[in-house]
Amino acid sequence: MDVVKLPKKVRMVCYEIMDGKEGALDTLESFADKYPHQVAAVKAEVAYFNLDYEKALALDLTILPWLEEWHYSNVSDEHMTAMTVAAIQLHREQEVIEALTKEQARIRAENGLPQRDRFCGIMIDCLTRGVMPFAEGNKNAPYCEPEEPQTREQLWEQIKSKNKKLTPDDPKGKAKLFYLCCLYGSAKDVVALFEELRGTPLGQAAYEDVIARYLYLGDREKALEITEELATSRLWAAAAPTQVRPMNFFENPNLREFLLEPESLRRIREAAFIDNGTLTRK
Repeated sequence: MDVVKLPKKVRMVCYEIMDGKEGALDTLESFADKYPHQVAAVKAEVAYFNLDYEKALALDLTILPWLEEWHYSNVSDEHMTAMTVAAIQLHREQEVIEALTKEQARIRAENGLPQRDRFCGIMIDCLTRGVMPFAEGNKNAPYCEPEEPQTREQLWEQIKSKNKKLTPDDPKGKAKLFYLCCLYGSAKDVVALFEELRGTPLGQAAYEDVIARYLYLGDREKALEITEELATSRLWAAAAPTQVRPMNFFENPNLREFLLEPESLRRIREAAFIDNGTLTRK
C-alpha cells in the first residue's frame, strides 16, 4: 500500500479545520473523491471531539484497512485507540474486535508489519476485557509519589557534580532539574519547576508529567488548564496535516478523562483551535 502525500491545497484546508475556520470541513469534502480516506480521517477526528462517537466510529471503520496510507504509524495508533474508546463507550466492543481481527489477518497476509499487527492485538485485548487503552501499567495514571522523594537541592547536587557550568537559574540547568525531579522528586517540586520553566520549550511528556502531579495534588482545575495549554501548543500535530485534533490525548488515561466529559472537552477543543503560529505550514 502506497503512502499518500497530500498536495498543499488539501494540507492548507486541514490547517484551517485545525484552527476552527468556519466552512473548512465543507471545502475539504470537495477532495473526497481523490483522497477519500484522508478526508474521512479528518471528519472522524472532528466527530470524536464533538462527542459524536457513532459518526466517528463509523468513519474510522471505513478507513481501518487504509491506515498504511499514512507514513507515520502514530496516526494509525491514535485512530485505533480512539476507535477502542468509542466502542467501549457505545458498547460495540464485539463489532470492533471483529474489524480489528480482520485487519490483523490482512496485515499478516499482505505485509506482516509487526508494529501494526501488535497494536491491533493490544486493542483487541482491551476490548475483550472491557478495559480502556493504556489504563494499566501507566506511570502517571494514577501517579504515585516516591516513598522518599529527593529535594530540589539534593537533585541539583547530582547535576552539579556532572556539569559544574550549569546554574539553578539557567533554563538548561532548570530543565535538567525538572526532568530529574519527575523521576525522583516530589509532586510539589515538579509543578513548581514547571511553572518556573513557562515560556521555554518543553515536550508533551513534560506536560503529561505535570498534569499527573496536579491531579495527584487534588488540583483538577490546574490539571485541566495545563491540558488546554498542551492543546494550544500543537505538539500533537507534528506528523501529518490530517491531525486536526489532539488525537493522542486518547492514549493518555489522564487526558482521556477530560475528553470524555463535555465541559472539559469543550475547553480543550477551543484551546486546540487557537492558531498561535507554532506550525510551519508548507
